Amino acid sequence: MPIAALEPMLPDVEALRDRAAGVARAAGALGRHLHPATLGAVTELLRTINCYYSNLIEGHDTHPVEIERALAADYARDPAKRNLQIEARAHIEVQRLIEQRLDSEGGANVCDPEFLRWIHEEFYRRLPPDLRIVRHPTGDRDVEVQPGALRTFDVQVGRHLAPPWRDLDALLARFAVVYDPRHFARNGAQPGRETFDEARGLVALGAAHHRLLWIHPFGDGNGRVARLMTDAYLRRLRLGGHGLWTVSRGLARDTDRYRAALAAADAERWNDYDGRGPRSAQALHAFCEFFLDVCADQIGYMGGLLALDALLERVTAYGRARESGAVQGTTGARSAGPRMGVGRGRPPVHFRAEATRLLRALVAQGPIQRGEVRSITGASERTARRVVQELSAEGFVVSASHRARLELRFPAHAAPYLFPGLYGPPVS
Repeated sequence: MPIAALEPMLPDVEALRDRAAGVARAAGALGRHLHPATLGAVTELLRTINCYYSNLIEGHDTHPVEIERALAADYARDPAKRNLQIEARAHIEVQRLIEQRLDSEGGANVCDPEFLRWIHEEFYRRLPPDLRIVRHPTGDRDVEVQPGALRTFDVQVGRHLAPPWRDLDALLARFAVVYDPRHFARNGAQPGRETFDEARGLVALGAAHHRLLWIHPFGDGNGRVARLMTDAYLRRLRLGGHGLWTVSRGLARDTDRYRAALAAADAERWNDYDGRGPRSAQALHAFCEFFLDVCADQIGYMGGLLALDALLERVTAYGRARESGAVQGTTGARSAGPRMGVGRGRPPVHFRAEATRLLRALVAQGPIQRGEVRSITGASERTARRVVQELSAEGFVVSASHRARLELRFPAHAAPYLFPGLYGPPVS
């Protein structure tokens, strides 16, 4: 039976329970002292950062500022850079689609083959033709990846000989049954409102992440689908911290260790003391440990950044550096809103002390009525309007209309100062 090749599909969950439970507790505590609107602004930024790191794992280095430009349909003239921007935009659009689908369907099984094929289809149908062409394993021709289609050829990735393509349906059906998040629900509440045994679910997710890549169901894009599935699984278990942390950042910042852990977990059973399936139980256990350690590291990192007092101090320091000219603003980065952009190549706007006061207020208390800006900043009516215009131009402030409340955003060009280390060269 081809499905036996996946066994064991779970490590000893109890042996990893304490480690996984610690991760779950830390995820639940993220951002608890910040205003919900500020958390929403962080989530918007992290969609871009998650995309950036997922692209890095694929060997595609598209700067977060360029990703923001892509979201505003402001593409580079160079075709290669433009294609990578389109790829990044596709990733973020699919992230949003996944969130919307989970919110509407409630009890969706994110490991179901239909769900996985849907992710692949939505991503690949948004790509330019150049990014859908891969070399056939025979090396004698190029083939176009069909959105949502399982591979129809055998393939070897490094030392890993993926299972025969004719076995994919059976393997994916087994994958869907074993890793279905509903197995880890604690009660019979309405789908989408369950509570979960979070520790068991996290361990299962680590195993599912590896086993999906081992199956290698698609001709291309398997890593991308596995990471998007991982994000969806965390959201399904309510362990995504409201989008406040990303596994992809941890994986991308130590790609050598990540790839080594994946390759090690491909191993066949070592000896009679290594489980009962054809694959190594000890190697799968080690991969799940690695996965949980990555999660813990990223949650801990974001937890430090999201402490309110520390965030306000960084906002103040950034504002003062901008006021003095020690730090320059954007020279053309644009956010996704229709009125927030500065044209590419235009100089950064002037940054006033009143702008710093307004940013601090938005972080601490959430959306602000336009009529409150004068009292918050101590500025004249004319200066208050100019401050709002200047912050809007750089993507710090968004508003649904000229009368609507002002809402906070964290543009990518300011992230290195407001969230140090959030993006940059990978460690590996």
